[in-house]
Amino acid sequence: MMATEVIERGTRSMATLLQSLPGLQPDEAWEHTLKAACSRGHFTPSEDEQLFDWLARFLTVRTALLETIASIEQWLGGMPEKCSKPDEWRCFMVGYAAACILVRLDRWMLEVVAQDSLVQRKINEGHQLHRIPRKQYTAIFKSMADLGNAWRMYQAMKFGEKHAAELDELKQDPLVGFLVEQRRELTSFLDPSKRNYLKRLFYYRDHSWRRRGASGLQQSTFAVLEVGGRALSELNPGWMEKRVNQQKRDELEDLLKPGDVLVTRHQYALTNLVLPGFWPHAALYIGSGEDREALGVEVEAGIAEHWSGSIRTLEALKDGVRLRPLSETLAVDSVAIIRPEMSGSEITIALARALQHEGKGYNFDFDFFRADRLVCTEVIYRGFDGIGSMKIPLNERAGRPTLSAQDLLDLALKGKHYRVVALFGIDKNENQVLKGKDAENALRHSYQ
Repeated sequence: MMATEVIERGTRSMATLLQSLPGLQPDEAWEHTLKAACSRGHFTPSEDEQLFDWLARFLTVRTALLETIASIEQWLGGMPEKCSKPDEWRCFMVGYAAACILVRLDRWMLEVVAQDSLVQRKINEGHQLHRIPRKQYTAIFKSMADLGNAWRMYQAMKFGEKHAAELDELKQDPLVGFLVEQRRELTSFLDPSKRNYLKRLFYYRDHSWRRRGASGLQQSTFAVLEVGGRALSELNPGWMEKRVNQQKRDELEDLLKPGDVLVTRHQYALTNLVLPGFWPHAALYIGSGEDREALGVEVEAGIAEHWSGSIRTLEALKDGVRLRPLSETLAVDSVAIIRPEMSGSEITIALARALQHEGKGYNFDFDFFRADRLVCTEVIYRGFDGIGSMKIPLNERAGRPTLSAQDLLDLALKGKHYRVVALFGIDKNENQVLKGKDAENALRHSYQ
């Protein structure tokens, strides 16, 4: 590639990237959001989205900077030991500016956004929708603590200071002049202190060891819980005929609307012994493909293609978060239907957000902190919480924030954000679909 083309591409990129920096800089509102999540001990779905929206933009800019630096280094043949031609000085200025901004971005990440270990863990989680791989915080921390990177940046800074006069002659240059004008400000983004570097290196080593230990413990614990969870869920006596037969399924389906929550119970499931409350499981009714089109729910092409035929629910079971037919979700003994008090447009947004999690694994350790694996109620929580006035509070159990299926029913019984629509399969009314107040009263009685 010719030098002129490299310089023109580089300066166009730098002009755009410099304009994007103010939008990436964490402001007071952003810092307040992070502090609120850290003090609470977990991110709400809205905060989760806000963090990863920011991270996606951050990584896009960071990648563009790295590509610019790589193209300049390739043309110059590595770090410049000397420059004599105008194009060489121009290339150096573009590469140096990109490197300074890269350091500025990474320092924002390490020193402002991800100061708390809670944020670090969340960023390391990755995000499927944004196609953000795992361990991004660790990768950036490692890059900043790398001795080779620190030395190359120090050498570039010293080279620029030594040849300040030659660079200043390019202030009127139509391509790199704007970068030369900002050279001192760009240099201020760097942190050449040896003491700060050594402190950063120490913290990185400490972070790396802690994450290895935590990751190993988490993986071994998750493996035990997954085996136990699968064993319990698979020990249901399949020979027992379920109370919700085809006739009752048809009757219940006539009452359902997209956004409704189906809270269910298998009478003889062993998981009833370990999950809180009489009602252990929840699924989200999303409706038919025609309902999707009528509501204007926007989803990825793969989901839209699968969401057809008999598919009616989004449900997290031991095989993960999947689109399922209603006949599968209602192969149960008891079911309660509750409906969110939301407008049609809010339902559309909530369904689209919930469906972003389709295809993720099941979270057998019931950890609401992570969003790469979900429990059944988390599908509803991550889809609906924060949309309009909808607030779904988490309750602490065993020292961690959780949401049981019965917690959702509690909201409906209290008239908070949900209302009871129907109930089937309880006590003396077990063969009758109850509606309205009758359903609400029977639901209260089921708690006893």
